Amino acid sequence: MMKAEYFTDPSGRKYSVRNNVDCKSSNVVYAVNCRRCRRFVYVGETGGTLYQRHLLNLSRIRTQHSDPVAEHFYTDGHSMDDFQIMGLEKLSGSDEYRKTMEQLWK
Repeated sequence: MMKAEYFTDPSGRKYSVRNNVDCKSSNVVYAVNCRRCRRFVYVGETGGTLYQRHLLNLSRIRTQHSDPVAEHFYTDGHSMDDFQIMGLEKLSGSDEYRKTMEQLWK
């Protein structure tokens, strides 16, 4: 799992990261980074642990699932080795609150 003090979105805006997230954290907003492109390709949320979401994304890449994250990493010379995940914020509250907070990171 990647750690950083800030997150830069595709438009170049920087956001402070609350480094209270580890792989065992649940109820988080996270970002997926591509090492090859050196950019973030997706911001998402999960009620499960960050580790579970990491495994799910790797499985979807391996099976060439049709979703934006998987497609990025199995096309155009990319691989699972280029995949990084970073917790942005651990939350407390409802699924609805987590989804609202996810939108604020986008």
